[in-house]
Amino acid sequence: MTEDVPGYRVLEQVGEGGFSVVYRAHQERLDRMVALKVLSVGAVDAAAMRRFQRECKITGRLSGHPNIVTVLDTGTTRAGRPYIAMEYFEHGALTDRLAKEGPLPVADVLRIGVKMAGALAATHETDVLHRDVKPQNVLLSKYGEPALADFGVARLVDSFDATHTQAFTPHHAAPEVLEGRPPGVGADVYSLGSTLYQLLAGQPAFKGPPGEGIALLMLRILHEPPPPIQRPDVPPRVSDVIGRAMAKTPEQRYATAVEFARALQQVQAELGLPVTDVPHSAAAVRPGPAPGLPGPPLVPEWAPTTSDPHTGDPRASGSHGGTGPTTPHTNPTAPHTGPTAPHTGPPAPLPGRPHDGPRRGLVVAAGVALAGGLALGVGALAL
Repeated sequence: MTEDVPGYRVLEQVGEGGFSVVYRAHQERLDRMVALKVLSVGAVDAAAMRRFQRECKITGRLSGHPNIVTVLDTGTTRAGRPYIAMEYFEHGALTDRLAKEGPLPVADVLRIGVKMAGALAATHETDVLHRDVKPQNVLLSKYGEPALADFGVARLVDSFDATHTQAFTPHHAAPEVLEGRPPGVGADVYSLGSTLYQLLAGQPAFKGPPGEGIALLMLRILHEPPPPIQRPDVPPRVSDVIGRAMAKTPEQRYATAVEFARALQQVQAELGLPVTDVPHSAAAVRPGPAPGLPGPPLVPEWAPTTSDPHTGDPRASGSHGGTGPTTPHTNPTAPHTGPTAPHTGPPAPLPGRPHDGPRRGLVVAAGVALAGGLALGVGALAL
């Protein structure tokens, strides 16, 4: 059944869940491809409607993060079903890439891990738990950037809505979730670690043979460590970091998503790989780097090497104050000794002319003396 959505031309169905159907559609007004998530017919009841409205609000609140799916529009179909219009990711999810390529390279997994940890950090800063981190919910843009999607089972940390407590994916659910205990930040950290394990191993850590019941799966998750990843190119340090994220109790895992990201960054540095930036707010990095990371926080891949000391604008890389590298001072001949001078010491020489300042001062002084002499001579003649 094709949906009739005002302003959109629905092209095809690309996904379906327990509460909604996802379509690829063309937004006519802006001439772009979008993903339309429409509440499915059989799920229209009060609880499902509350859940769908919550997803709209949560995803909209997090829009703008480079690694979280952006909400573009919301509305109602002609049949009265609510929908969300989101970015369309033409390369699908990480599960699609796994199906095509098999287990991913270590460098790609570490990069995805850092970016998804940053997305979770932003999520947790808004008092939201994702609660369903898995490869199916990490989408890939046409530029290869991963984005966290599907906040359908996310809930506010301070919410007491019991209708969502049992929504999870068993293969990537933390042990405390399987035991029925309230999840916290550690549950999302576990699920991300489990996701990275699958990207490296090609399947979830505790997956059993076909036809196995969920009881045996839950027993392995609750009591057994993750099996070793059977790949000679996966360094032990990578397995150790993922193993800590998948520890049985939250206290044994990384305390925050940012701490998990820093551990993955450390592994990147040790392996000589480019260190991926963690996009998150400044508040998330107040405590500084995680234990084991030397020195100050790692420099992002995109960060400039210098910044303006007065304005804080990273685009201004001049050695003096000002607005840009080509205009270090408005008057290069004026000495900086007055109260309005931006520097207390002498100005740095211009490139290629290290002694230009003193010579220029002598020329100016001689000009002033000559002008004064001429003025006196003209005055004497007048008298």
